Amino acid sequence: MRETAQNSWDARIGDRPTEYRLEISTVAPTHRPNWERLLSPPHGREPHLGIGRLVRTPNLRLLSVVDRGTRGLGGPTRADELAVDRRDWVSFVLNVGEKRDTFQGGGTYGYGKAVLYRLSRVGTILVYTRTAVPDVGLESRLIGIAMRDSFDGRETPTDEPRPFTGRHWWGDVRKDHVEPLRGTDADTVARSLGLQPFAEDESGTTLTVLDPDLDEFEGIEEAARHLANTIAWQLWPIMLPEREEKRLIAEVRAGGTTFPVPDPADTYPLEMFVAAYRRQRDGGGTVLECRNPKRVLGRFAVEHEFVVPMTPGSASVAAECAGVPGDPHHVCLMRSPELVVRYLEQTETGSVNRAYAGVFRTDDSLDDVFAASEPPTHDQWVHEQLSGHDKTFVRVAFRRIREQLAGYKAAVVATVRAEGGTALGAASNFLGGIVAAAFARPDAVPQGGTSGGRGPVGTVGAGDGGSGGSVRPSSIPRDKIRIIALTEPAVNEHEGRIVLVQRFSITGPGPVLLQARLSVGLGDRAREDEAPVGAARPRVLSWATPDGRHGSETCIVASPSEVELAVLPAPDTITDITVVGTRVEEAVVS
Repeated sequence: MRETAQNSWDARIGDRPTEYRLEISTVAPTHRPNWERLLSPPHGREPHLGIGRLVRTPNLRLLSVVDRGTRGLGGPTRADELAVDRRDWVSFVLNVGEKRDTFQGGGTYGYGKAVLYRLSRVGTILVYTRTAVPDVGLESRLIGIAMRDSFDGRETPTDEPRPFTGRHWWGDVRKDHVEPLRGTDADTVARSLGLQPFAEDESGTTLTVLDPDLDEFEGIEEAARHLANTIAWQLWPIMLPEREEKRLIAEVRAGGTTFPVPDPADTYPLEMFVAAYRRQRDGGGTVLECRNPKRVLGRFAVEHEFVVPMTPGSASVAAECAGVPGDPHHVCLMRSPELVVRYLEQTETGSVNRAYAGVFRTDDSLDDVFAASEPPTHDQWVHEQLSGHDKTFVRVAFRRIREQLAGYKAAVVATVRAEGGTALGAASNFLGGIVAAAFARPDAVPQGGTSGGRGPVGTVGAGDGGSGGSVRPSSIPRDKIRIIALTEPAVNEHEGRIVLVQRFSITGPGPVLLQARLSVGLGDRAREDEAPVGAARPRVLSWATPDGRHGSETCIVASPSEVELAVLPAPDTITDITVVGTRVEEAVVS
């Protein structure tokens, strides 16, 4: 799908949205005799092609890749003819491994057609296109192509054996080559096979795969949903509505039913990549540069969120194939066509509850450099296949991306957007605000604390640096109360609300009175001790202790013991939590 979409996008006309459709269908009984009559190969070649048996079977399945609002496959229909401007037909139908000739195009090597032959169990496709021809106008063209293994055979039983390349064409057979059917002949035969005709002023291409291998799916509905999800993951940058006429409109059909493509701006975690893309597109984010030689490489932006971790295996197959099998810690790489090159996995954050999605788009001036670094699959930038400054630019781009994300291993600040009414899976799907958690600091004393019976505390606040959940040695005497954070703060869901949960251990003389001091964090380790009048404040939801669950602001526990604190954060704020422990006798005296 990805490779064919690149070809369609490169062929876009540009003055209207480009339509792209994947359709799974079955040859109707009324059309099947035409398939058998028109596509059965000569008897001597049938054992090597297999197409003859296929067209005689009922329920022949097809997978069609349809684009409209594109130029179609134009230019000469013979490889030995001189092309004045376009070579689309020769590049796609006749030649293998063509270099791209589209400025800032996505399909550098014409790799897209190879996947179609591999997808067909008989290595056979139909190409039906309409394109503008000088002095003619719009012209339809139709040809069948098989790409099979080479073999030795005979034209007739009396001929001497000779080698065949395994490439076979159906069309207007000439003495030494095969031309496509043209004009009304092409349209008439296409209709007789059940292919969707072109409108009067419409151009574009339909590529039909015979007997596609869909065995990995339980049925065509599952296959169609996977294709729809794949379109969203691979083509979302060119599907955004703000592109207006310069966007791709995609859909999937199967068995007469339309399967909508998920809205990337409203689908987790794609929505995070969309937000990052829009930020860098609109001038936000960071310009990444190479210093020696000095050159702008592109623009980078990142979106982060505090999430309820996805259940293992809950990601779609399309997401797994894209390389994002769970909550993202990835950067989407793209260049000037704004097609996804790949989702580059980067370092995981210090918390399972933190996810981030970045976008790096190369500068237009370096599009040819990064395009040249792509393998035929267009799914990576390989600096080793370049030389000189070009090699440096690509290598440094990856280094700059890593530098931008270096802080994510330690920081634990993220955003939770408000969206209710969906199943538990990620924090962005629930009502919530901004919550933050720094690191356990067992030897810290809260502001305003005393040195009496009040011992060291575990704190949760906004900050950078340190390693999440680490415990540093402390000089606290053993007869003092000690509170240590056992886990990093985690986002959870309670009765449809986002809560921040963390476990603590309590040691030292007991029993111990625990108090959670909650405030709104202001970033950079500052916090808001007094909330504005009428403003929401974070509050304790409950303490889970060995004796049960308590819903008060404080609780009394034995020592040693462990507790779990659940806090309701104030929407759209950073929550700063300080847990203070005091011996019960001292609390009564004070």
